Amino acid sequence: DKMLANMKFIGNLFLRQLLNVKVIGLMVHDLVGHQVLPEELPEEHEIECVCELLQAIGFILDGSENGNMLMNEFSARLVDLRRHTSPDGKTAFSKRVQFLIQ
Repeated sequence: DKMLANMKFIGNLFLRQLLNVKVIGLMVHDLVGHQVLPEELPEEHEIECVCELLQAIGFILDGSENGNMLMNEFSARLVDLRRHTSPDGKTAFSKRVQFLIQ
């Protein structure tokens, strides 16, 4: 709950132009970017935080040129994570997180 509240706070800072696009890009990359090892996946709470942040700022972020490119990258990464399966054929994330990404 605290992490989600922090994402809302950071989103509001961005909306008030106190944070720039680069900072948002670095945060999202730290949360769900490609991990060091290919089999390493982000935790479900990290995905949930990114979804909360993008839900708050996505419309404004998508309006700028750099933000549009970042939104495309973020969306592609989230869709890739949603479709990811474990070696035994099960989906890597719960249905709740998959629906949240969708």
